[in-house]
Amino acid sequence: MAALLKIEYRDPLEPVTGVLVIDRLVDGVCAGGLRIAADVDADEIAALARNMTRKQAAFALPVGGAKAGLRMAPDHPARPAVLRRFLAAVAPFIERSWSVGPDLNTTMAELQRAAGDVGLPCLKLAVGRSRGLADHEFLRRYAFLDAAVDGWSVHALRAPAAVRAATLALGRALARPAGLRVAIQGAGAMGGGAAWLLDRVGCRVVAWADDLRCLVADAGLDVPVLLAGRRDGRLPELAADVRPSDAVLQVDCDVLILAAVSRAFAIGDIPRLRCAGVVEAANLALAPDVEDALHAAGVLVIPDLLASAGGSLAVEALYAGAPDGPADVLAHVERRVAARVEHVLADSRATGRSPRAVLTEAIDGP
Repeated sequence: MAALLKIEYRDPLEPVTGVLVIDRLVDGVCAGGLRIAADVDADEIAALARNMTRKQAAFALPVGGAKAGLRMAPDHPARPAVLRRFLAAVAPFIERSWSVGPDLNTTMAELQRAAGDVGLPCLKLAVGRSRGLADHEFLRRYAFLDAAVDGWSVHALRAPAAVRAATLALGRALARPAGLRVAIQGAGAMGGGAAWLLDRVGCRVVAWADDLRCLVADAGLDVPVLLAGRRDGRLPELAADVRPSDAVLQVDCDVLILAAVSRAFAIGDIPRLRCAGVVEAANLALAPDVEDALHAAGVLVIPDLLASAGGSLAVEALYAGAPDGPADVLAHVERRVAARVEHVLADSRATGRSPRAVLTEAIDGP
């Protein structure tokens, strides 16, 4: 099914192009992130926008899906100016229909600064307006996302909170609820936040990989120390056992968290895995045929439609409830994800179908 709208952008000053794809509007609004990468591809952006529509539907959120990308190196010297010009160009959509979030190589703080520079008070006003909230009331609630929880902003933790909830629910399904051993692929915003949250509840991060190396410690890595030394999504070499990045697939663990890239590994890599379950924290982390093969091999997979919905669910907390503080927003995310994952896994056990198949039927119908 074709997307509702595709807008191609060309920067007037730099050799940079961009694209915004709105897959669907529901109640007049859509949501999706903005990424920056040298290999941004319009077809992939469209696929990600479609995936966002399905992610909203998986939680019955009255929002459609969208995605945008700027094709330039993340360290491009004109990055701030290009970002401002792009947001100014698509401002009418942000004001009326597109709720913008961070994605690959972007952060909410950076996006909000750029938005403010071009006169946009909030990148998510369209959602509040669609729910009948006055701008001042929505902005009052939205301030909870900027607030700190144990030194982290809610913005930084809302997506990882969904990953923690999905991981812990998977651990319960695997009958390994205590001392869960996890391996994490990806040390960016999602991987870092997930590592911190899981470490705080007694999980052992036994392997953690960035794009260059994998750090391994059977007794558990020192997550706070690694986070303190992390730079630009790369971990410091502070573990005795340092292996190639893809070695994270071969580490003995309960749950492997894919928090880096789409299509993280192929079918041929499955025999190398030494995990009982996989959590897809990255969008489209696994291709459908890989998910099918994992299910056939007895490996439980929590799809990205559930594990990466933290951003949307945090915004839902602002309009569907009455949060008293920032911690309430994160608690809402974790409650929603845990309940949905447990329901999907129960249906999967009862029918013998994969969690993805159960979700697909719930979204599309039998």
